[in-house]
Amino acid sequence: MTIDKGAREAVAVPGDSANVRMELAYSAFCETHEPAWQALALTRIGNRADVALVVEAVKEDLARCWSQVLRFEEPAAYAWRLANRHVADWAAAEEPVAVEAVTFAAVIGAFKQVANGLLRSEADEVRLYAAILELPDRQRDVIILRYLLGLHVKVIGAYLDRPVATVHSNLRHARERLARRLGVRELPDRGGDQ
Repeated sequence: MTIDKGAREAVAVPGDSANVRMELAYSAFCETHEPAWQALALTRIGNRADVALVVEAVKEDLARCWSQVLRFEEPAAYAWRLANRHVADWAAAEEPVAVEAVTFAAVIGAFKQVANGLLRSEADEVRLYAAILELPDRQRDVIILRYLLGLHVKVIGAYLDRPVATVHSNLRHARERLARRLGVRELPDRGGDQ
């Protein structure tokens, strides 16, 4: 998969005037799930312009196979895997870049809301950001969806096509790893079973 950084084509949604419902379903799906794809890309890509390109590539891929995507039991899970693949491909193809301050601030800002003073210095923030990037994919995914977007574990389960118990387990293990990296006893969750 190659993303052309210079091209900005409109997404070709399958169908014609007789297939308006399919087009509307595609548009609504993208509008609903695009924030999650952006949050995923934001954690691994250095700047918002590149994040936008990756998200557009995800939407273009979805548009090309939209009728097949609708046949999946959980279309959001397919789209999440597709977004993950695009982000990984982009990160592998790019030279290492400095993360924009706005990207770093977005990720750390989400954690500050629940960290209750655990992030005492800029060094703690840098350590946390690095630790998030080092998490195994499954744990990083639940952290992004839970902390950056504040999604309920049932919704996360749908995104990742995993049982809620597995999401809870992945979240617990990820929080334990991040807490160890910060040298604290525990990293709070986003408010119970929300």
